[in-house]
Amino acid sequence: MRITYKVVLIWLDAFSDRYIHPKNCPFIYRLSKGDSFAKIRPLFAYEGIKACFDTGLPISVHKIWGGHIFNSSSHGNWTKSNLFKKVLRLIDKISPTDDVNKILRYFWFKMNKVQYGTPHLIPACLIDLFPRIEKKYVYKDLYQMLMEHDIRYVWKEPKLMVEEPFLFKRIPELLKRYDVVFAKLNSLDRLGHKYGPLSNVVKQRVKYLDGLLYWLAKKLTKRDVLIIMSEHGMAPVKHHIDLLSFLKKRGFHFGHHYVGFIGATYAAFWFKEEKYKNLIKNALKTLDVGKLLTRQDKVSLGIDRISKECGDETFVIKEHYVIFPEFYHWRSPPKGMHGYAFSKYDMPIFLIQSNTSSIKLIKDKIDFINIMPTFLQLLDLPLLPNLKGKPLLV
Repeated sequence: MRITYKVVLIWLDAFSDRYIHPKNCPFIYRLSKGDSFAKIRPLFAYEGIKACFDTGLPISVHKIWGGHIFNSSSHGNWTKSNLFKKVLRLIDKISPTDDVNKILRYFWFKMNKVQYGTPHLIPACLIDLFPRIEKKYVYKDLYQMLMEHDIRYVWKEPKLMVEEPFLFKRIPELLKRYDVVFAKLNSLDRLGHKYGPLSNVVKQRVKYLDGLLYWLAKKLTKRDVLIIMSEHGMAPVKHHIDLLSFLKKRGFHFGHHYVGFIGATYAAFWFKEEKYKNLIKNALKTLDVGKLLTRQDKVSLGIDRISKECGDETFVIKEHYVIFPEFYHWRSPPKGMHGYAFSKYDMPIFLIQSNTSSIKLIKDKIDFINIMPTFLQLLDLPLLPNLKGKPLLV
């Protein structure tokens, strides 16, 4: 069945299925009890999640995973000059908190027209080693399809939390000019990292956003469809481990024996020599807070074909643990985290609602690659022959 609507997508970054409770979010809770609600199977990916959404293809096909790639030659430098790095070091030194550090970095990168991406604290001396990835899809993505068929769309992503309610108020007006409105809200992600997903701060934000969604749903017309989704959840952090200090105490030094991209839930390693690789692997195997990914692990996670980007070896941390310090947090560990390799704590959500008809989903557990073809189905557009995902509407 193919149906044509105007579509509003509200992308709630880090909205966990565990937030769904009649007291915290009565509107989403009510909708979740119908057959237009599904949970999305978590992906061990970062930029790769959005790429799956954009293309309807799995990571093994579009081969986009993280936000940065490893550039061993340090050529093709994406920074402007040594002055850029000197100022970056100064910003890192004078910043009182990680949040302030990331804000100052954002403006400095923007002033120099350097791609920043997800707010990070990659040391200035390693900036050239880990340039930001540039997305290049081999196949058509959702936005190309919209443009080819003269479907007007707009993507809105407020930088500040205080901007989010104003965006909600604008959506009915935006629908008069556009056929599809994408609105990505990041406040739950930021608050979840800072205060933890079980905090009252997060609960209050969930309740507030739920109220805005209820208001918006009442404003939509008979031609409009509302989609609410998230890309990942947020698990509470209970423990952290200083992985770099662990290796240093065993005689392994960053830059001499190995290079690593150190994230909160994983560390990707590249080694100077094979003997160091074996010795460091043996040291990491003694840790009971995580594991080195095997070949079979990479296959099951869908990242076996991009192994060099993930590292010569990749160590992943258990849920509820984080690596700290790392390239996103230096001064204090996060209280909430996502992006675990084997996530079991929670799941992201997908919900679709119309004021005039009952839109039903084929299944109650879906994959990110199903969402792009579902958009095509809603807008009565042809499905691309290369799509791996299938549309979800009955």
